[in-house]
Amino acid sequence: MHMQTLSSTERAIVEAVSREQLLTYTRGIAQWVRLSGTEEERKAFEYVADQLRQLGVEPHLYLGFGYISLPRGAVLRVGQQGLCAITHSMAASTPAQGVDLPAIYLGYATESDFAAQDARGKAVVIDGLAVPAKVLAADRVGAAACIFVNRDMYVHEMIVSGIWGSPTPEEKHQLPRIPVVSLGKEGGGILRTLVAGPQLREVHLVTQVETCWREIPTLTAQVDGVDEPEKFVLFSGHIDSWHYGAMDNGSANATMLETLRVLLPYRNTFRRGLRLAFWSGHSHGRYAGSTWYADTFWEDLHENCVAHINVDSTGGQNAVVLSEASAMRRRSRALPLSSRR
Repeated sequence: MHMQTLSSTERAIVEAVSREQLLTYTRGIAQWVRLSGTEEERKAFEYVADQLRQLGVEPHLYLGFGYISLPRGAVLRVGQQGLCAITHSMAASTPAQGVDLPAIYLGYATESDFAAQDARGKAVVIDGLAVPAKVLAADRVGAAACIFVNRDMYVHEMIVSGIWGSPTPEEKHQLPRIPVVSLGKEGGGILRTLVAGPQLREVHLVTQVETCWREIPTLTAQVDGVDEPEKFVLFSGHIDSWHYGAMDNGSANATMLETLRVLLPYRNTFRRGLRLAFWSGHSHGRYAGSTWYADTFWEDLHENCVAHINVDSTGGQNAVVLSEASAMRRRSRALPLSSRR
């Protein structure tokens, strides 16, 4: 929105946003590797809670359980050549000694790619990111493992379960049952060359993934509105991270805190309230924390949440493409968060 179209109050709020304060919040949150349900993540939640108290807003910490999966390590060798690989959340672990599997190259693993070769008992090499649908498709045709080749130099952390939130007993069969690893472009190119020829190559694969139910935190804080104090806008983002997660999702958490800071002087003008919610279990549990919250507080959300805004990975330099962001289509009465109730 152009500044000239803003009211004087709106302009004052925008101008109050501090780059320095955003960087301070981001540095504060991103000083820990925030794997879901770990002590380091809890310290980041405590930091956010302390910042909220300094702003004069008392936070509330909830503890629930989520099905969390933390990748611990991977080894991939072709003959005597080792290739740098990582495994993924919700993938299966191999035995400690690893497995030796024949490998075939499936390109982008379309339906016709799977139909053209017999993948049973083999490690399938697939171009692109490790995505749940392709892992599930490989599992269904009897493949023994998936090896994804990322298209750039980086190896991207992923979660390979498509189940939204912690699985129910009815959904458990949809969890991946095979090991999954990913390579960057360089290592992937070497592997593709080795396995794309007529001679079937064998790979040695070791994966270790720690998957279990863990206690995970959710932190909320609310400033009530004046006219309809029971109603609120939900502004949320996950705290858990891969590595130090300064942008995913430290900068978004900073955005939440800074938004609250610049709005607080005008709290007496709020028609409805503003509720901040910080989740765990997003990256390592396929939205386990937010789903737990939606299930636990479904009645409150259904009756009182007038809008839900999720923030993720803000602050990229020269990030100007806004049209491709996810958004809910307009409805007469949109539900704020998904729930299986």
